[in-house]
Amino acid sequence: MQRKNVMVKNTVEALNDKWCFMEKGLVLNTSYDIFCLGEDISKYEDIAHCKNHYDDPNIYDDYEIEIHGYNIELWCENSRIESICCRESCIYKSHELIMMKFEDFLKIIKEEPSDYDICYLPNSHQNQHVYDFDKSGLQVWVWRSTIRSIVISKYEDEQ
Repeated sequence: MQRKNVMVKNTVEALNDKWCFMEKGLVLNTSYDIFCLGEDISKYEDIAHCKNHYDDPNIYDDYEIEIHGYNIELWCENSRIESICCRESCIYKSHELIMMKFEDFLKIIKEEPSDYDICYLPNSHQNQHVYDFDKSGLQVWVWRSTIRSIVISKYEDEQ
């Protein structure tokens, strides 16, 4: 599997002004900050980013972007944002979710997990507990009862 890195540079400040009307932080099943699920990634091409492209069609293109001093990842399929991964900061209703105790998160989200798994992360030698919240479009990764990362996706009811 060949990986290609592409680096694009520009200023984030001008783009923050451009999208200042957008709600900051997490909007369930919709967006994180200025990044909207389902949008074409080209809408954000002016933002400095590092693109990781994989020749394997089963792996999404990965855009690493720094915004407001934090890195986030946008996972794209066919140039559309499918998921947003927050590892350093994720604001929801004025609460910082990264490093929050999982039990406190459950009180805020007011939803029980729809699925649960344990995944071993070899780089950090951690068994992280992974909770899916389908109705909210979240996947929450927890280690030692503390949230370490959040993946935001769009939940689509299969009715």
